[in-house]
Amino acid sequence: MVLRRGTNGDNVKTLQRGLNKLGAMLLVDGDFGKSTEAAVGDARQALNIPGPSEEADDALQAAVAAVPDPFPPLTAAGVTFMARQEVCDSASYRRRYQTPCWPGSKSGITIGIGYDCRFVDITQLRADWGDELDAHALGKLCDVVKVVGSDTLAAQLNSVVVPLNAAMRVFIRRTLPEYLANVRAAFPHVDELTHSQRTALVSLVYNRGAAMKDSDPVRQERREMRTIRDLLNARNFAAVPEQFESMKRLWGVGSDPGLVQRRQQEADLWRSGFSALNLE
Repeated sequence: MVLRRGTNGDNVKTLQRGLNKLGAMLLVDGDFGKSTEAAVGDARQALNIPGPSEEADDALQAAVAAVPDPFPPLTAAGVTFMARQEVCDSASYRRRYQTPCWPGSKSGITIGIGYDCRFVDITQLRADWGDELDAHALGKLCDVVKVVGSDTLAAQLNSVVVPLNAAMRVFIRRTLPEYLANVRAAFPHVDELTHSQRTALVSLVYNRGAAMKDSDPVRQERREMRTIRDLLNARNFAAVPEQFESMKRLWGVGSDPGLVQRRQQEADLWRSGFSALNLE
């Protein structure tokens, strides 16, 4: 059965799940729309399968289904959740994030899927990106490691382009294993959790770090992190999502609605799995 724009149903959901193994960042909603059409074109190129870029024939569907899960500890659904938290979707990535940007505040210059150059050194940058970017791009990025970014600094890097497929490869092969290791070190019993619960914790640590000590004893900004650790130690897994929701106090009205939404989605993911967010 050939799937194309306007097709709906379970066959499209199966295709979307497969395309997400290739980093498409699709919602699994069964609607073959513009984003799925673009992902089909990307998949033909990635898998070297000839055919119309706007439709998925049986050969492409079979090839996509045979692609292995990119990161089994979280699954493709977990990778998709985290990537969407950072860059929303593939169209947004190409429009806003494929050149270096500065998120603001104390962040460094950011590339790829939330890769902050402030928190790496030149050796790590080259190890992570040496197989993906050319010497010109790497050289320019080496100049911005370990520093707080600015709009001016980002503008000086507008000749650097990080393709989406390269960004996803670094995210899956380099970044996610590092942050999963951080989660395992900070929180007990991580490997007893479901894939969706584990994803929620990795997402939290990727965004906030794994520190447990407050820098402000009044605000107690790490209070919920400590409580999550203690709940996991007690194997009281069901009480954890309330702590994600409690963290929303740190980004109140007029602060950062994106982080408030992220904490809520992590709580929903913990309680109800990937299906609650149209990711499986």
